[in-house]
Amino acid sequence: MFHKIVFDFLFLVYALFLVALFGFRKLISKNSLTVFILGMLSFGSIFIIQVPIQKLLSNSVFFYNLSDILKAILYASVAGFIQEFFKALAAFYDNGDSFSGAVAGAGFGFVEVVFIFLSAPFVSFVAVLERIFTVMFHTSSTSLVMFGKEKNKFLIFYVGLSLVHMAVDTLAVLFHMHYITLSFTEISAAAISFLLFSAALFLYKKKVNHIIPIS
Repeated sequence: MFHKIVFDFLFLVYALFLVALFGFRKLISKNSLTVFILGMLSFGSIFIIQVPIQKLLSNSVFFYNLSDILKAILYASVAGFIQEFFKALAAFYDNGDSFSGAVAGAGFGFVEVVFIFLSAPFVSFVAVLERIFTVMFHTSSTSLVMFGKEKNKFLIFYVGLSLVHMAVDTLAVLFHMHYITLSFTEISAAAISFLLFSAALFLYKKKVNHIIPIS
């Protein structure tokens, strides 16, 4: 149990480090702390809304008659759209910009780490590596959704990032259904997370440098 608590603490530091890459000064503000906590609380949407909807779908005749691939996609789409919505909702507390999106996403990702580590019988190297990229994914996806809001294209970015989220979760479902290997699942999810984070960080820095030119 002690080593799980240590891992959770290290992931809290890691989540804050990811946000600090966007802007350290804003990270230590009171509003940012509130957004981080709201992002943590948004994780509850999984149990309050996402899981009940997924159970409702899985018990329906319509779902039963679908192929395994379509079941995986539909099941994952519920997770993608609900999680991205509630993470973005948390980010709206502090102007709803791409930085607050990163903060809310990091808070969500951190709680997901705590929940998985504390509920798992043991923590493997693969699990730790997977969580590293998962926190990166949540941080960047919400930042990009809120970047869309800044550009008055919130719906387009929300739908787009929800579909990317759906794709990542579909891979996880297909792995558990023994359609794809663990290595393919992890490498694909890690690559997507890294690309999204790079894009989110690049767009945020570009925006900041445009507002405050570097001399």
